[in-house]
Parts: sequence; structure tokens; C-alpha cells
Amino acid sequence: MTAPVIRGVNHIGITVPDIEAAKSFLVEAFGGQVIYQSFGPHDPPRQGPEFERAVGAFPGTVVRAQAMVKIGTGPDIELFEMHGPEQAEPIRASDFGITHFALYTDDIDASVERFAEAGGTPLTPPRAIPYETEKGPGNKVCYCRMPWGTTMEFITTPDRMAYHDQTDLRRWQDDY
Repeated sequence: MTAPVIRGVNHIGITVPDIEAAKSFLVEAFGGQVIYQSFGPHDPPRQGPEFERAVGAFPGTVVRAQAMVKIGTGPDIELFEMHGPEQAEPIRASDFGITHFALYTDDIDASVERFAEAGGTPLTPPRAIPYETEKGPGNKVCYCRMPWGTTMEFITTPDRMAYHDQTDLRRWQDDY
């Protein structure tokens, strides 16, 4: 049997408490563009056992809105405004599961500044990448929190990375 062709990451889903505030933040912080909104606060919500089973939501969860936002050339961000019983805080880096997503930028300092001005919280200033495989004079990283608590990372790797000596495989942004 031939393996199916996987072309890449299509989108990243993020649950937010207020979809209008989240859309505004993504536009201000990242220059995002709202591609579409499938439904909103004035439409009937998605809820019930069939929905809960289909997406693995906790019983009693109500989805009030969904929107798709484009950021640069990477995967889109799918926003969901969901409310329900036993809703947990966003996970931390030490929790199991997807803990963050990263955006590549050519100017990490300006990107982090724009992010903070839009209402996000950088956890540190941009800093050198600490891993031997990714180190380079200008290679930097900065983890940040969005207003609703989701962790994201800015990364820039303008300089050659040591892993290039270990394999012919390259990360998507490497054009060496």
C-alpha cells in the first residue's frame, strides 16, 4: 500500500474567549488577514452530543463563532469561540500535547515589539537559540503569550545552522 501524500500543516486551531478580540489581535500583532468567518454570535451555536463526539469537546460545550485567519505563508489560524463547563486554562510548555506554535520572522525585535503593542506578553526579550543544532550568530527565539494565554514563539534563523552538517534534510525556511 502506498502512503498518502501529506503536503504540510493546513491550519492550527485555537480556542479563544472572544473571537472579535482575537481576530483584532491577530491582525494587529501579526498583520493577519481574516479570510472568512463561518458563523458568529448572531448565528445558532454548534453544540450537542454529536458535535461533542466529533471534536472531542467536553459535554455542554457551546461554540459561538469560528473564523479563519491568514498569517504570512504558513498554516492558517482557525479561531473558535467556545464556552463550556470545566474549561481549562491554556496548557504550559511542561504539559502534554501541543504547547505552542512558531512564526518565522525576518526581524524578531520589530515583531516582538509589534506583538507587545497589540496586547501580547513576551516572556523574555529575543535571545540566542540555545540548541547546538540551531545556533548561529543571528539566530534568535522569543516565546510570548497571547492575551487569552496561548503560547507562541517568534523565531529567526538568518545564519547557517549546525544541523546542516548532520543531514541533507532542511526545515522549510532554510534555502541554503
